[in-house]
Amino acid sequence: MSKVIKILLCSDDDGLMLKTIEDVLSGMGIEEKVVLVCDTDTDTIAKEIVDADIVYPDKAIITGEMIRSAKSVKLFQYGTGYDTIDIEAAKERRIPVCNMPGVTAQSVAEHALYFVLALAKNDRDYGVEMREDCWNRGVTCELAGKTLGLLGFGNIGKIMARMAHGLGMNVIAYRREKGKGNEGLDSVEIVDLDSLLVRSDIISLHLPLVKQGSCKTMGLIGKREIEQFGEGGLGWVINTSRGPLINEGDLIDALKNKVIRKAALDVFEAEPLSHNSELRKLPNVILTPHIAGDTKEALIRRYTLIADNTIKVLHDEKPQFIIKELKSLF
Repeated sequence: MSKVIKILLCSDDDGLMLKTIEDVLSGMGIEEKVVLVCDTDTDTIAKEIVDADIVYPDKAIITGEMIRSAKSVKLFQYGTGYDTIDIEAAKERRIPVCNMPGVTAQSVAEHALYFVLALAKNDRDYGVEMREDCWNRGVTCELAGKTLGLLGFGNIGKIMARMAHGLGMNVIAYRREKGKGNEGLDSVEIVDLDSLLVRSDIISLHLPLVKQGSCKTMGLIGKREIEQFGEGGLGWVINTSRGPLINEGDLIDALKNKVIRKAALDVFEAEPLSHNSELRKLPNVILTPHIAGDTKEALIRRYTLIADNTIKVLHDEKPQFIIKELKSLF
């Protein structure tokens, strides 16, 4: 007789999620009861989490109260970032919280590169203009010889560096673990934050969101940093990591005053982005709805890992990629 488990997925099914998870689990003789909940519906999440075995929060906020009420949960499985869960409450309950380092790295890096190219071409859909009988040529710019500053040099940053180097760009990077250097990528110079801001034409953020402590990244880019960066170069900002790394109000002011000439953003301080956000109205901003990691290939890797870790915890095995804050418990 197959074992029935309840998996709470705080996300909309994209056509791949349920099929991938079901295919992996059914092959192991596990029958799953999957509950899909919109990630903003906190009341439903609070209700459904009580008897869930596995929870995939995606971008939903998981409070300490929710965790304490979750009597059956054996695993909280995240994607890359896990800044929406009460880690201390999970620690108290000794429930593993796992993420998926590197699973979306290629996809996010490619999205960031798309942003670089779109900014260079003025984010104009020339095809649409041509179909509307327009002939507005305009002037764009080359990327070769420009300096790309990477804030973060993990999996995504390294892929981004290789691609940018292939375009003939100069690449510099800021990383929190200074002792690691450029890890053999000799085309990349590791610098401090101030040097990166002053020297870069374009900065691209690839750091996790850390809200407190010595490694805090929340609010890393504010008015002072923006003014430093805006003193020279192209003055373009790209963020595909987490919205709160940048003070959004300071960024909006800088975009209005052309201190920052252009920005391309996939993430925001509050998501979904408010319909009346000033960012929506600025002509020098490209916006996408937090989709950098949502390629078919990355999603299949993500959902397969959810299923694989589900199988591990059901067999009383240690799941993959327990977050560093909880590793010592398991």
